[in-house]
Amino acid sequence: MHLKSNRWLIALLVACVAVSTASADEPPKPINVLLIGNSQCPTIVGNQLLEKLAASDKGGRPIKIGGCIKGGASLRSHWDAGTGPTTARGMIASGSWDFVVLQDIYNVQEPAFQPFARQFHTLIKESGSKTLLFGTASILSDYPQGFERQHGLHFAMGKELGVPIVDASYAYIRYFGEKPSTERLESLFAKDRAHPGLWGSYLYSCMIYSAITERSPIGLAVPEAIPADVAKTLQETAWAQHQETAAALKK
Repeated sequence: MHLKSNRWLIALLVACVAVSTASADEPPKPINVLLIGNSQCPTIVGNQLLEKLAASDKGGRPIKIGGCIKGGASLRSHWDAGTGPTTARGMIASGSWDFVVLQDIYNVQEPAFQPFARQFHTLIKESGSKTLLFGTASILSDYPQGFERQHGLHFAMGKELGVPIVDASYAYIRYFGEKPSTERLESLFAKDRAHPGLWGSYLYSCMIYSAITERSPIGLAVPEAIPADVAKTLQETAWAQHQETAAALKK
């Protein structure tokens, strides 16, 4: 009887070790992110900036991005597009996302932003996902007033809904510093001085990555076209702004 018990115990231990080894060998589960937005976002998706940041973070999880991105779209127009399978509402309802990132048009005002941010948040919660509000920079000709407006709208809504925000408008301001030169101001923008260039899109991506994972982007993957010293500054700016905004949201 004693021998049988020992054999049973040994078999159980072997099985537990096998299961543990198999679990250790399994890759970490990806974070599935749906990005809902407009022409502020294509470089993030097209260059796989978020996926590459995640892949280079040895202690993190991979990220998979889905997008409902339409040029000139606002949250209102995304909502009004209905519930078809390729619409924002239809994709959210699929229930396969860990995070849904909501990005509104750069010049949105409070009356047009608030109701649709709330409606999307309710839908996101019902689908079992988490909301992340993405406040981009405004156009350069609207600096700094438009940047302040973007921050204010998203910060207030983040507090109301109890959700994190990507405070990219303030990250831009932080990167510019006091009395920035024209060259410094233009460095984050495309030639039209309205959409983000590669540097601006990378700063956005670092901010989104930190907001999703609560992990620092410092030292992670950088597009070859961004000089190393600039990349380091962008990463440090993103992480510092994320920490500051996240702390302020908790007060």
